[in-house]
Amino acid sequence: MRRFIPRSALWITGFAMLVASCGGDGAPASTTTSMPPDTTSSTAGETTTTVVPTTTTSTTLPGGPPLATQGDRNEIVEAFQFLLNCNDFGDLTVDGVFGPLTLAAVEAAQRSLGREVNGAPDEETLAELSRSCSERRRLDGEEAVTVVGNAAPDDPEAFSLALLSDSVVSVTFVQGTGLTVTVIGADGAEVDPREDSTWRIDTTQDYTIEVGAPDGPITFAIAVEVATGVPETGDWILATDGLSYRGTKLTLGSDAQTVIDQVFEFLGHGVRGAYDEFDTGWYTVAEPGDMGLRGIFVEGFALLFFGPDPNNPDRPETWERHRFVGPTVDAAGNPRPDDYATTAEGITVGDTLADLKAAYGGRVTAGSNSEEHYYRLSDARGVLCFYFEGEDAPTDYSPIVEIASECRTG
Repeated sequence: MRRFIPRSALWITGFAMLVASCGGDGAPASTTTSMPPDTTSSTAGETTTTVVPTTTTSTTLPGGPPLATQGDRNEIVEAFQFLLNCNDFGDLTVDGVFGPLTLAAVEAAQRSLGREVNGAPDEETLAELSRSCSERRRLDGEEAVTVVGNAAPDDPEAFSLALLSDSVVSVTFVQGTGLTVTVIGADGAEVDPREDSTWRIDTTQDYTIEVGAPDGPITFAIAVEVATGVPETGDWILATDGLSYRGTKLTLGSDAQTVIDQVFEFLGHGVRGAYDEFDTGWYTVAEPGDMGLRGIFVEGFALLFFGPDPNNPDRPETWERHRFVGPTVDAAGNPRPDDYATTAEGITVGDTLADLKAAYGGRVTAGSNSEEHYYRLSDARGVLCFYFEGEDAPTDYSPIVEIASECRTG
């Protein structure tokens, strides 16, 4: 969605062409008169020579007030450096420092565009470079950054940046007037602005900030700030040693029936069915070496219990493992919220590897088996494994499809 922001222009802008012409490298334009071969005629013994002058004029486009000169260090220089690179006039480090390499690139651009070659680019040069660049400038980091650009009615200026879920983006116009701002995800969906004219990010991915100029070309400066929010935690908290529900702790190793009774009480109904490796009954004790297993699948949770085995038929049934594959519906058939079960740091199924890394940093490490990829979190109480879909190793934007209290190694 677009946010229209009227502001007073602080820069003197203008693209009026000056009548006077200037030559390259600051030399005045030249007009040369040459003498063609004489035309000779004879009349009554007189010889008359007529000279026909020919004029050749060399003209360059005049320069307006300079936006940057050698020795400057600012956001305007950064914008020129990016655009000079984009248009193949240089291979510059975009650091905002106007040094000799930037000067050479500016002069090459001025020469190519037919403008006065003085090494001090003006607003018209910025506009021309912007119109011919199709790349989006990448913004890095989460601190406030000021960037300069030039937008036109049919050519918005676009900046890209990677954003984590629960982040809040604010865009403030430092200079410019009558401009619009649109925030678009890599999935093509526009992000609706909030009442305070900021944007809250729900999904971790790349985003584009488009600055539009419906009334005509204009150079602007914007301040972009990203505040990383604290993910909301759910009623259910997934931990390495079990689960908790609104302060009630369910710990691995606890009595199975007690855990089952509490889960059903919390969720308001009984078992919904079997799930994958789980068995809704008992394995027969007649199978040597096979422990009794019972499992339930309820509201996105898969809970596995170990019971008596052939060598120890009196062993009590205990809770040994939990898995979470995402919420389904509640007892009334209403969809559960996406974050109704999370880790204590707010990570849940549907979040991405980038979200996971942001929450845990180096505490999570990559692992895999012959069929799956996961990231493992270990502490003194046990393990949590975050699984990703597909045979290829996950990228930062790959979503988590399961969280389990044990890593599958087979």
